[in-house]
Amino acid sequence: MEDMLAKIVEMDEKARELTEEANKEKVSSEADIAKAKEDVYNNYIEKARKRIAKNEITERNAADEELKKSQRQQKEALEKLEKTYSENCGKWVDSIVSAVINS
Repeated sequence: MEDMLAKIVEMDEKARELTEEANKEKVSSEADIAKAKEDVYNNYIEKARKRIAKNEITERNAADEELKKSQRQQKEALEKLEKTYSENCGKWVDSIVSAVINS
């Protein structure tokens, strides 16, 4: 009977040791998972920032090209308007004066 009680006590101690070891592993695993989660998040953020920086340069260059194109078109339109004005200014003034006088 005493042997049986000793074995029961021994099995109980062994079970407690295993439970304690399992709890320590659980805590360690949770810490590892939290660290891995943080690493994945930080890596994602770092890659996203790099992509944003790269896209910013690309978009800025595209916007600069679009601005230059618009400025060229505006300059061409202004030159055409000034040319038309210089070629027709006298005719327009004469036509307006004639229309006012004859009306």
